[in-house]
Amino acid sequence: MRRIGQFILIGTLFLILAANMQATDSRKIVLTGAIYHELTPSGMVITSVDSLLNPIYMLDHPDFVNIDYDGAIYSGFGFAKMESFGLPGVLGLQIGKRYGSYRNNIWSGPGQDINSLNGLVAPICGQTNVGVDGVNVTNINGVRSFGLYYALPLGDKLKAGFGLNYVGRGVSGNRITNPQSVSTEREDTFKKKISTMMFRAGLGYPLKDNLNLAIDIGLGKPKYLYEYAIAEGSTADNEKASLSGTDMDANIRIDYRINDNTDFIANVNYLSYGGSLKGDPDTDIADDATTLKRAQKSLVFLAGPLLHGEGYNVGFQVGFMTDKSQEERSVETADTDAQKNNPSSSYFPILRILAEKRLFNWFTMRASITYETSKEKTLTNPDTDPATEDWKTLSAQATSSLAPAFGFTINMKKGFFIEAYMYDTIFLRGPWFLTGNSSGPDLNMGVSLGIKL
Repeated sequence: MRRIGQFILIGTLFLILAANMQATDSRKIVLTGAIYHELTPSGMVITSVDSLLNPIYMLDHPDFVNIDYDGAIYSGFGFAKMESFGLPGVLGLQIGKRYGSYRNNIWSGPGQDINSLNGLVAPICGQTNVGVDGVNVTNINGVRSFGLYYALPLGDKLKAGFGLNYVGRGVSGNRITNPQSVSTEREDTFKKKISTMMFRAGLGYPLKDNLNLAIDIGLGKPKYLYEYAIAEGSTADNEKASLSGTDMDANIRIDYRINDNTDFIANVNYLSYGGSLKGDPDTDIADDATTLKRAQKSLVFLAGPLLHGEGYNVGFQVGFMTDKSQEERSVETADTDAQKNNPSSSYFPILRILAEKRLFNWFTMRASITYETSKEKTLTNPDTDPATEDWKTLSAQATSSLAPAFGFTINMKKGFFIEAYMYDTIFLRGPWFLTGNSSGPDLNMGVSLGIKL
């Protein structure tokens, strides 16, 4: 009967999820309360996807493969112990989309990517509807990523890990979307590309018998390029836009063991990124380019007790977050100053309760709920007159949010397992393909498949 129940449950899940699945490591999404989990620093409970930030965590996992599926887009990662080759440590490989060290919010806000940069470039350069063989590729979807990671013990206590992750995708072709149309721009060409290379390093060391320290850092160099070249007789303009940025983060995790079933865990996360995006609407005309600059820094602190034992984890976190930005918009026109906008946000308190419990040998349920209050203040100087410094302060009222998350794991024979999560809105709106309502992923749910080798 138990086996029949498993098949019924699994079959029901796949019937629902196969329509459109959101790539995910659901355990981290639920336990950290974060949608963009691969960009979120490790939390109270270390999950497999945390190894893509701090590779030393691979040492605590068996040989493992995880595959996620989102429509026609795939992503996944895996670990393999090197002892069978006579070498120490663990090797990790990541391939696909979303996972890795590419930070979607390099310009503005979580979830924004190359298409957001297109949105900034389009008003400057104007050429938005560019296509290849009749297919509109103004927006480049499905950025590909490839990562290689390695971790090993150094002596009896120290653990070290390193990783290199490349993310990129580009398109090129003709301007027109209909090759049969009559247009002066039919021979115009364009190319568009985004890429970044990030290096990651992590260390783990027991300061005392009951006190463990883990540190990881990431250094990256994101780039974006758009070029539009006109053919003879075209009425369009030669255009060019490019972004050169920097991306750095550092994460510290301290684990103090109070007793066999209780730990006190503190997480400190620092992030700094930004860049300069320059768009030139006509490269044949001097002093008409627009430059957008941005620098952003954030600091997050979360701490609290974690109760754990055979088949369960229960944690409580309290903390705060600060976020500051510097934004400038300047035009290469004589006697014109840069427009400046410096928003800052503070989140206090941040409160989170998380729990997971193995209900059966083959089934684990987990949930979390996160409450936070935030305030935002913006210091702005919209005047482009160099002789005028007209700074204004805009303050928004404090807002609060309450975000629950739910998930589960199903363990099957031969090491196979399924993990899934659900947004709270699925209980209010139902799956997208049944109701047409969505807030986030099209299904308000996500799933991943894996195997422990």
